[in-house]
Amino acid sequence: MKAGPKGAVSEEPLDWHPRSKGAQQFRLFCERYITTPKGTGAKHPMKLRPWQVELAGSLLDDPRPNMALWSLPRGQGKSTLVAAMTLHHVFMAGVEGARAVLVAQDERSSTRLLQIAARMVALNDELSSRCQVYKNAIYVPGSDSQILALPGESARIEGEDASLAIMDEVGFCRRDAFESLVNSTGKRAESQMLMIGTPSPPTWRELSPMLDLVLEARSNPRADFRLVEYAGDISHPVDCEHCWQLANPGLDDLVSRSHLATVLPPRTREAEFRRARLGEWVEQDDSSLLPLGLWSQLGTGEIIPDGAEVVLTLDGSFNGDSTALLVASVSTSPHLQVGGLWEPPSGQDSYRVPVLAVEALVRQLCKQYNVVELAADPYRWARTLQILAEENIPTTEFPQTAQRMTPASGDFIQGCLNREVTHDCDPDLARHIGNAILTDDVRGVRLRKENKSSVRHIDLAVCAVMAHSRATWKATHKPKRRRALSF
Repeated sequence: MKAGPKGAVSEEPLDWHPRSKGAQQFRLFCERYITTPKGTGAKHPMKLRPWQVELAGSLLDDPRPNMALWSLPRGQGKSTLVAAMTLHHVFMAGVEGARAVLVAQDERSSTRLLQIAARMVALNDELSSRCQVYKNAIYVPGSDSQILALPGESARIEGEDASLAIMDEVGFCRRDAFESLVNSTGKRAESQMLMIGTPSPPTWRELSPMLDLVLEARSNPRADFRLVEYAGDISHPVDCEHCWQLANPGLDDLVSRSHLATVLPPRTREAEFRRARLGEWVEQDDSSLLPLGLWSQLGTGEIIPDGAEVVLTLDGSFNGDSTALLVASVSTSPHLQVGGLWEPPSGQDSYRVPVLAVEALVRQLCKQYNVVELAADPYRWARTLQILAEENIPTTEFPQTAQRMTPASGDFIQGCLNREVTHDCDPDLARHIGNAILTDDVRGVRLRKENKSSVRHIDLAVCAVMAHSRATWKATHKPKRRRALSF
């Protein structure tokens, strides 16, 4: 990509008039005009594998969808395939003023995709004689078409007019950038959007739209939105070679079996290997509160019967965080059940926790169960605890200090490992447990959020730790009956 003014190029269209359409036309276009720039098959005509033709067909074959999403592990040649698709679009779509917009997490990533396409152009005389290559764009004067690279920032994408919008690594792109890009495709009837990515890590789950899109496509298949997923079985061990084959269509070709064996745990974290190499959606990473998959194994789905002896735990906030209320049966093996959860709606900075509603629910639960204790951190909730105590509800202050939470966290983890904790399979409780991260410092082992500003709430997890501590203590410290003295 030379700086300065560009030389004149031919405005004649490519002298090629194939009868085929869709993915088969794209396959022939690659064999005729695209030279593989690097990796397997470098410097040779790009010959698509059957599974790559199927991938392309999910977007290019009739009836063409408005959107397509490819979810597959790393190392499958996604970037090379996408670069070739953008060139096919601007040269063969037959759209005057075609505009292929490449968006990735940041400017470096989007420019990398454009550089692959630029290298393909440089390796073919017919393509290079018909387009001009710039730092952030490839321009085809003959049809006034271009390929443009943009970072995943909504302000940079806003106002675009894409005939083909491609979002690479959608699992690491923010939701507002996705919304700006998808809305850029509504200005042309024939416009399409393609999203490609590896499953998001837990820390990106609520920031990226990828999981929501995958779940929507799974539960409600539609002709205008196609999902192609390559993934292993998360219930199988990480060294299951059958899962390697399921998840990696390019195994023994684009990605070597020996390389997967080399990066197996413990050389890499199990959660990261499953996500990046097996295309699996993991609920938590290896710094999480509990080992991967353990929490789901403890679920029974049972509901604590009315009148049972329970403790309530409350982890409250004022505005920026969630407020949670948990019910736990008094036992050495307590059963946990969500009592209530209040989470701030996205984007509503004026949200305040409905304190009166929280207090009303505590009173309702006290009528439903035999509540022997309500435990809560008094920070910002001291008045509520005083009011409830005056109503003869037994309250206990549980400050979330290191001295208090370190032994409670350790006991909770050990109880889960020993299968001495069960729960009601509530998805919010599972989400908060998965969001909680362990920190180990001079004060001990405690749980926390990934950072103070994170929107990944953990308040039900905090309640679970407190509930396990108080429920087991109540079960082993029954009040002694007073003996009557006779004289």
